[in-house]
Amino acid sequence: MKKLFAAVLLFILVIIGFYVSQMDRGKITVSEKSGTNVPPVIEQKIEDQTITIISTGDIGLVRDVNNEIQIRHDPNYPFLKIAPYLKSADLTVTNLEGPLIKNCPIALTGFTFCGKDTNVNGLTFAGIDAASLANNHATNFGFNSLAETAAVLKSNGIAPFGLADKIEYINIKDKKVALVGFVELGNNWAGLNNSTLENVARLVSEAKSKANIIIAAFHWGVEYTRRPTQNQVNLAHIAIDNGADIVLGNHPHWIQDNEIYKDKFITYAQGNTIFDQDWSQETKEGVIYKFEYSGEELKKIDEKYTIIENNSQPRFATEAETVNIKSKI
Repeated sequence: MKKLFAAVLLFILVIIGFYVSQMDRGKITVSEKSGTNVPPVIEQKIEDQTITIISTGDIGLVRDVNNEIQIRHDPNYPFLKIAPYLKSADLTVTNLEGPLIKNCPIALTGFTFCGKDTNVNGLTFAGIDAASLANNHATNFGFNSLAETAAVLKSNGIAPFGLADKIEYINIKDKKVALVGFVELGNNWAGLNNSTLENVARLVSEAKSKANIIIAAFHWGVEYTRRPTQNQVNLAHIAIDNGADIVLGNHPHWIQDNEIYKDKFITYAQGNTIFDQDWSQETKEGVIYKFEYSGEELKKIDEKYTIIENNSQPRFATEAETVNIKSKI
């Protein structure tokens, strides 16, 4: 009887041992020494992700440019040679000169101008993400044209900024970028952010409290000049004093000086990227900047110079042309 009991007990122990061994085979044993059974976990600090931002010179899809687009039935035409580069950034920003409206008359001359609303398709083709409307042509066809342009941009996924008392926020990866646009010329730009020192300080400070990277874009200065005015310098400095990380400038239609102030980059004017001013070499020239951030730290700035052909389509300058352009700045 004892032998039978012992045999049964042995049988039960064998069965239990078998099941335990099978359970162990289903587990992954991690060697503390090698850990070869588990792929290593690579922790990438989110704050170290790269963010790229591109800014262009003035873009005016108006007058001859608008006419060229309508003749060709191709709103992409002005952007064909630079679009791949503009699309390469996480955020591409421009200054849009002139309203884009449905009932825009064809006009090849004059300083009151507009572009067809469908010209916005060229902006989307080129990867434009945000456009400042804070400039002296935004209301050329009345306040309604400003509102219509803002609506056209929004409906096509482009953020308008520079509107009165407003800051545009765009989330890129894990960071929030603030865009604040200002117009310097005159004091009666209804619907737009005026660039008084007090207004600049107030809005930039507000943006700083809510965002990681702050871009202040100004429409300012004197046309067809190489050097910034003292007011441009004052505005740029007050913007940085209150938290701006990059200061962008446009309106002179010539490329102007850059400045590093408190380790922050200022471009006083980027010239023309797309405009119908073929009456001088200087007004056919522009520069496009690409800013590379690691987290909130600016690591690198690339510059590419452009030359407008056919009064409407820019191409990138050759090395020799780049040297020549830079020698004049």
